[in-house]
Amino acid sequence: MTVTVQLKKPVTAHGQEITEIILREPTTSDIMEEGLPTLLIPSADGTSVGIEIRTKVVGRYIMRLGDIPMPSVKALSRGDFNRAQNAVMGFFADGDGEDTSSSPTGSSTSPTSGK
Repeated sequence: MTVTVQLKKPVTAHGQEITEIILREPTTSDIMEEGLPTLLIPSADGTSVGIEIRTKVVGRYIMRLGDIPMPSVKALSRGDFNRAQNAVMGFFADGDGEDTSSSPTGSSTSPTSGK
């Protein structure tokens, strides 16, 4: 899966002006090397959690997934960076649709369904 981010202000990458960045889906290797783009911060009383977006990590993902050099990422307008950031964050939103449930018995029956 890829996501295309249209740039309102073109930037130069690899000696050419680009008007879009095509971001590929991150691999497990990408995630292990770059880390997650968010940091969960529990409140002092433990009743809530805040989320910090790690902008430098997001920038490295834009560089890596879009195959553009870091100077090109840094040259993005604020609006274009925000759109690219949203695209990167979308890769981490809900997983990839695979079943992540685990059951020691391998049963997929809900414990309350009775079926």
